[in-house]
Amino acid sequence: MNNKVKYTILFYVGFTTYITIETLFRGYSYLLMGLDGAICFILFDKINEVLSWNMDLFLQGCIGSVLVTISELLIGLSLQYLHLPPMWDYSGMWLNFKGIICLPFSLLWIVLACIGIILADCINYYLICNGDRPVYRLFGMFHIDFPQRKCYH
Repeated sequence: MNNKVKYTILFYVGFTTYITIETLFRGYSYLLMGLDGAICFILFDKINEVLSWNMDLFLQGCIGSVLVTISELLIGLSLQYLHLPPMWDYSGMWLNFKGIICLPFSLLWIVLACIGIILADCINYYLICNGDRPVYRLFGMFHIDFPQRKCYH
């Protein structure tokens, strides 16, 4: 399967998953947030392409959280610069910056990034039949091995 198909699938999954989570959480979402979710999901896919599979999943999740937090910051600052209404407001949250980003949500992004990384790796390995079998270490103690794939071409 070529890269266009792979990235189309990853984009679609990231877009729809983010919109669904946000709609379930607060009752609505925005097109721009779906696009951001799609881009972040593709970046989650890149983590194991750029970094070693031996890196602890929690650390990969922290990297993913930094990516999500940076994207939130860039979008939030852009909306403020353009004098557009914000799509979210963390001003009531603990340790926030201009209501655009905050520590509690950055910590939540670690968990969601870990799930996103595993999902992207599983899409690559099982659906697209590309790449290595997903294997993870968590907190240096737990070892998670996914089953061998069965791809039919």
